[in-house]
Amino acid sequence: IDDIIARSDTFDILHYDISLDVTDYTGQAITAATTITYAARMAGQTGIRFDLAALTVDSVIGANGPLAFTHDGQFLDVQLEDEPMVGAEQQLTVHYHGQPIGDPSWGGFYFASNYIYNLGIGLTTVPPNFGKVWYPCFDSFMERAAYTFHVKSAGGRWLLGQGDFIGEVQLGGDTVIRSYDLPHAIPTHVSAIAVANYAENNFTHTGAYGDIPVSLRAKPTQLSAMVGKFADLGACIDALEHWYGPYPYGRIGYVLTTDGALEIVTNIAYPDFMPGQPVGQNRDLYAHELGHHWWGDKVTPRVHNHMWLKEGPAEYSGHLFEEWLNGRAAMVNMVKDNLLDILTTAHGDDDGFQALSPMPDEHIYGTHTYYKGAAVVHNLRGYLGDTLFREAMRESQVRLADTVITPEMWRDTMELITGRDLHPFFDDWVFSPGYSVFEVRSFTAQEGDVNWLVDLRIGQKLYGTSGLHGETPLDLTLIGADGQTHEALITASGLLTEVSVVCPFEPVMAVLNRYQRLNQARMDHEITVVPGVAFSSSLPRVEFRLYATALTDSTLVRVDHIWSGADEDLGWSIAQVSGTHYWNVDGLWPEGTVLRGRFMYLGSTPGQFDQALINGDETGMVMVWRPNADTPWQIHPDQALTAGSTTNGTGWIDVNTLYKGQYAFAKASGFIGVEEETGAAAFAVFPVPADEAITVRMSQPMNGALQLKVLDAQGRLVMQAVRQSAAELRIDTRGLAPGAYA
Repeated sequence: IDDIIARSDTFDILHYDISLDVTDYTGQAITAATTITYAARMAGQTGIRFDLAALTVDSVIGANGPLAFTHDGQFLDVQLEDEPMVGAEQQLTVHYHGQPIGDPSWGGFYFASNYIYNLGIGLTTVPPNFGKVWYPCFDSFMERAAYTFHVKSAGGRWLLGQGDFIGEVQLGGDTVIRSYDLPHAIPTHVSAIAVANYAENNFTHTGAYGDIPVSLRAKPTQLSAMVGKFADLGACIDALEHWYGPYPYGRIGYVLTTDGALEIVTNIAYPDFMPGQPVGQNRDLYAHELGHHWWGDKVTPRVHNHMWLKEGPAEYSGHLFEEWLNGRAAMVNMVKDNLLDILTTAHGDDDGFQALSPMPDEHIYGTHTYYKGAAVVHNLRGYLGDTLFREAMRESQVRLADTVITPEMWRDTMELITGRDLHPFFDDWVFSPGYSVFEVRSFTAQEGDVNWLVDLRIGQKLYGTSGLHGETPLDLTLIGADGQTHEALITASGLLTEVSVVCPFEPVMAVLNRYQRLNQARMDHEITVVPGVAFSSSLPRVEFRLYATALTDSTLVRVDHIWSGADEDLGWSIAQVSGTHYWNVDGLWPEGTVLRGRFMYLGSTPGQFDQALINGDETGMVMVWRPNADTPWQIHPDQALTAGSTTNGTGWIDVNTLYKGQYAFAKASGFIGVEEETGAAAFAVFPVPADEAITVRMSQPMNGALQLKVLDAQGRLVMQAVRQSAAELRIDTRGLAPGAYA
């Protein structure tokens, strides 16, 4: 790719005039002539090299006749007659034919299902640019040119192309040449043709910056369904113009093809199965592709290893569209769903936690590029705030229009626009892998003359990275006992940050990132449960179920599921605590409230949260708790484990009396717990925890046989003792494996 880019230092390609004969549908072959207008940027050039894959070159004609050339199936090297003057426009025409190739997975030139079209990206080819499979070109993101297309077709198929229709010539029968002109210079990967028995639905959308012609193109049997699924396209245009600025091209167009979507300028390739899919899926896809007209088409990454620069904003375009159409809450749900997906899958899909830039060649079209890219663009919005983010996105489109960029170039441009130092953001979220998460470890409030002074200790945890994030803006919400709130914006860096804020009331809760300003290594959910009103016990995204044993009034419950290892501050009888995740549980719980929680563990296969902790044996699994992050873990005194099997790696622990604080899975060491039973006489069990023996002492002697059974965490009988007329029993427990028993 560096060699291809370097050619743009020697020549400027100004225009491609492509005459293409696609009448041989059966043979899946083309015959073509492409006239290339160019100008030398440097003196002393005696030849020019084009990319042209696989096709056969018949001749190259210059201003004065045939030119000498060589073609090795990859590069077309043309010997020029004279050294061109710098800046002087020259032309040559390449005549060629053959069967255009495609990428083994996706992309290239297609003769399929009575369509003839091309997609200018090859997903598994490096570099991925695929203009070269159907015309000679400088096939990089760097080089831009204007285009004119003349396509000869037959068999009831005709060109509906890019740009403006400039005429057609009927050649007899059903053979026709149709021509389109695109005067705006574009990169090769977004040049294309689309040929089929198309019908059109054309309309004009009046946006914030004037009228925009819109074309929807499909085979006649699909056009109505396509139009129906694009009913909200006008709102999508408005949303993206609001955030990115005026639409940069003369027309918006979508054309159905068979094999995926691509951001073709004015004629977006759109899969022909999509009109049969739900409205929401179509919204996401057509918003993504339209977003590319700003991010990818107008402003383009310099090389494929920075692919997130176009795919991240394009994917986030769907989130912005959702917000425009259905409000912020709907957008936040989409953002959280995307975050949960990347936290769960991206490192598995892409061979580990990857930095967005530079992305290894094999993962340039991976989960990180698209979906973490979108999450990071949302974080950029969070760092800047909505007003400054919008200004930066719009103005960078102006300053970087029709250029290629690197992440450093975009960062520096955004800094000039906003006046903000974005080096920490790019260092943490773009040039480093993984995620950070901040939490309130503890806080105190002291009453003053008018307000309360609140001192907070903010801790940082990591997931998939070793570098602590710096200069991170965090929404802080302080909540009072009556539900009143006070908002503040704080900044945190490093392992621990101590901050002080002023609050007009005494806070009893302190919440970070309540409104999903940032995507971090956490999922959270808030719910208000009301006496007599049913609610779903399964809280979304946080791997937690909530049950109400007793409610006296409306009760706010907040659960944060932290995707990072719990502190190894272990109390008595705890051998190991989860190194992958834990929970923070908080809320406003009126007096008399009794809640129960269920925590599900998964550890049957590598990559699941609890696989390392369980390690094939659930013996000793317990739930540990602490009131805040500055106290040691302790085994929760009221819990029950349901495992089914101690070796399948799955199960749950019910915490029958839920307290506020932190919870984590752990392995107990020599812990034996015995629940009190009521009967003819009360009894006491000690010591708890125990390791060598326990003693059961009756409040009064029992007559007859007294039987005591010890059950493991799965309810299986592991020991029993029988005594006659005993007031006290001693049970030797040295033969039991460490674990929880009843």
